[in-house]
Amino acid sequence: MSKIAELGDKTSSDNKLRYKNLPKILGQYLDELNEAEQNLQIKGKSLENANKENPSWRYYYNQRLVELNTLVKYFESEIERVRGKLFRSYSPPNFNIDLSDRAKEKYIDHEEAYLAINEIYLEVKEVRDAFQAIVDAFQDRSYALNNITKIRVATLENDLL
Repeated sequence: MSKIAELGDKTSSDNKLRYKNLPKILGQYLDELNEAEQNLQIKGKSLENANKENPSWRYYYNQRLVELNTLVKYFESEIERVRGKLFRSYSPPNFNIDLSDRAKEKYIDHEEAYLAINEIYLEVKEVRDAFQAIVDAFQDRSYALNNITKIRVATLENDLL
C-alpha cells in the first residue's frame, strides 16, 4: 500500500506540514531494519525452519522495498516540481535579466526550497537502499541454505575443502 497518502497535508506549501508524517513513517521502516539482522540469522535455527521462513521474510522486506520505491519516485517528482517553479522564477518577467538555462540551473542548485526537498529525498532514498540490501541478503541467504541442504543430502558436511 502506498505511503504517499499518509505523508501529510498536500495543499500546504510548507514542507514541514506537507510531509509532517514522514519522520514517523521512516521511523517504522528503520525499526523493521533493526529486526532484519535477527531474521537473516541462520545460526541456531534448524535447516527446515530456516528454509521455511526464508521466502516469507524475503516477501515481507520486498513489499517494504516496493513501498519505499514509490516514496522515492514521489520525491523525485517533488524535486522536479520545485525545480520547475524555481526555473520560472528566474525567467522574465519574474527576473530582471534573461539568464541562460545553465545559469538558472546553477541558481536553483543553491535555493533553499530545492535543498530542503533534496534532503528529504536523500533520507528516503537512504532507507530504500538499506531495504534493497536486506532483500539482496535474503536472496544470498537462499543460496546459502540451498548449498547447505545439498551438502547435507550428499553427506559431505565433514569433508575438507
